[in-house]
Amino acid sequence: MNKAPFLIDAYGDWYYMGSKITRMPMIKLFSSILVKDKDNTFHLRTPVEDVLVEVIDVPYVITSMDRIYNNNLTYFTFTTNVGVQFTLGKKNPIWVEAKENSDEFVPYSLVNKGLIAKVSRAVYYELVGFLDTKNIKKIEHTGIYSGKEFFILDKPALRNIFI
Repeated sequence: MNKAPFLIDAYGDWYYMGSKITRMPMIKLFSSILVKDKDNTFHLRTPVEDVLVEVIDVPYVITSMDRIYNNNLTYFTFTTNVGVQFTLGKKNPIWVEAKENSDEFVPYSLVNKGLIAKVSRAVYYELVGFLDTKNIKKIEHTGIYSGKEFFILDKPALRNIFI
């Protein structure tokens, strides 16, 4: 297979043939046709074209967070670096993964159709202010509630159980 002409780096920045793409409307357009195949490759796909995209970590970065109150429940909504908005829930869970060669956990969330976003450090620190605890099978876990769903954030999970 040829080298991918597009690259999304670990910070969510897009490159074409080694040059950084700085026009946000262009990045939003490309991200709207980004897909992940069963073989874990990423593509910009239209009915007439299919272009390979190399993704260093995940294609999106969560850059902001809001809390919404509905029926006495708190929900968290996230916005990615390309303007995709979604609400944390069963279809869009959050989890942490252990960072290689470190004790640090990195939080991720499923955006849609197998596409994942890394939670930026700023949003993660904001989210930490809303941590709660829940006893699950006689073990107390730290995590976050969004609606009635509780997401464990004190132990790493495997990404593939969510997608």
